[in-house]
Amino acid sequence: MAGFTLIELLVTITMVAIISGAAVSLFRSQSTSLMANTDRFDLLQNARSAIEGSGRMIRTMGAGTPGGQPVMVYGGGDVLAFNADYVERDTVDMRWAAYFNPDAPTGEDEAWDAATAAAIPNSAPSYTYPTTTYRLGNGGVSPAETHILFLQPDATTPRGDDLVLYEQVNNGTPEVLARNILPHPNGHPFFEYLMRRADPSGETVMVVPNDELPLIRRPLSGALSATDSANFVRPDSVRAVRLNFRVTNGRLGTAERFRDISTTIEVPNNGIALPTVCGRPPIEPSALTVVDTVPGSGRLWVTWPASADQGGGERDVRQYILYRRSISAGSWSSPVVVIRAEPGTMSYTVMLSDNVPGTSYTFGIAAQDCTPAQSILHTVDVTASIGP
Repeated sequence: MAGFTLIELLVTITMVAIISGAAVSLFRSQSTSLMANTDRFDLLQNARSAIEGSGRMIRTMGAGTPGGQPVMVYGGGDVLAFNADYVERDTVDMRWAAYFNPDAPTGEDEAWDAATAAAIPNSAPSYTYPTTTYRLGNGGVSPAETHILFLQPDATTPRGDDLVLYEQVNNGTPEVLARNILPHPNGHPFFEYLMRRADPSGETVMVVPNDELPLIRRPLSGALSATDSANFVRPDSVRAVRLNFRVTNGRLGTAERFRDISTTIEVPNNGIALPTVCGRPPIEPSALTVVDTVPGSGRLWVTWPASADQGGGERDVRQYILYRRSISAGSWSSPVVVIRAEPGTMSYTVMLSDNVPGTSYTFGIAAQDCTPAQSILHTVDVTASIGP
């Protein structure tokens, strides 16, 4: 059998080298493109985490804070602390937080206990908070927890000049919101505060100068001077918080990618006096009627009148909670249904279709206010009919 000539071998080797070189070049190009797209995606994700993560919380500043509890606690160039009923982990009391998280750490879904008071991160001079455990009118702990956003150097990257944006709730463990953050090139602080002020042309909103920071909302007392009192309540005039920073992909040199961010977040709840009528448990509905209209169907119609505190008295009824248990059960289980109290509605009716014919039940209805205290239960015993 004839073999390959030297020329044929050289041609083959040359063609293999050309094809291999093209393949390697294509692979490198695709790898570089993939890395660039990955860096760009990481950059956008980091920017989104910084903006949405912090902005979502800042917008709720002051929500659910009872009278006496400050809204903005501390405002500095690299730290912002405020109170808000942002998270709830308890489904039994049906609180009015911004969202529900059953995995929230215990103690981080209500006001910061003064027994665990600590210095606000980055506060200068060091400011310890809180001096008291804020409570509702009925003595219960306020549902508004303290949220702290602050920046500190990131020791996990090779840059050495980037920062981490943390969130801390009360005295809990700080959690990372975003990494690879640098100061904004315009020289403005990470947190700026737009405050309502009066000038010769009327009321206006302007940025608080750096030399007037930090803003610290301190408790007022009769022994304070007029100047101190004015300084202590200045945080109540903040109407928006502006975020300024540069987000990078964590690389250096020609591989660095960045995006400059400056966004303003309004805080409409700040400085608004919230009603404090809640505190005493509301009056329970005066009656509860259960009607079995179709024997054997398991459908029962439950009706009750509005509480006297819905349209009169403290006028603080937020909702009605309907409970059901078999007469043989020793305790109440979770609510069957929750009905929002509607102004002007004097009677409420719901139909429950999952009752077992022949079973004896006890139904209970309670009114609930915004603390969220519940009235005592108005109960009635009923046996679901078996049928004709």
